[in-house]
Amino acid sequence: MRQIFRTETAIFLVGIACMVYGVATGFNVMPLFFGLCIVGGSVMLHFVRKKDWDAHWSDMDRIRKEHELRMSEEQEKKKKG
Repeated sequence: MRQIFRTETAIFLVGIACMVYGVATGFNVMPLFFGLCIVGGSVMLHFVRKKDWDAHWSDMDRIRKEHELRMSEEQEKKKKG
């Protein structure tokens, strides 16, 4: 079964609804604030989910292995010299 809305879209719409409610109740500050936070969070969630995490973690593993190799080589040099 196909989803009608993605999670980010639903959260974004809730944020918009909070802001509309804040404006409709005479520019009530708290719903406007929460609406802005929700909209900002949904935008950040969109970009976090869009990132290719497998490539990111493989790069991090490669960097960690290179660092460990470099550190072991430096320790061997210190032991010899």
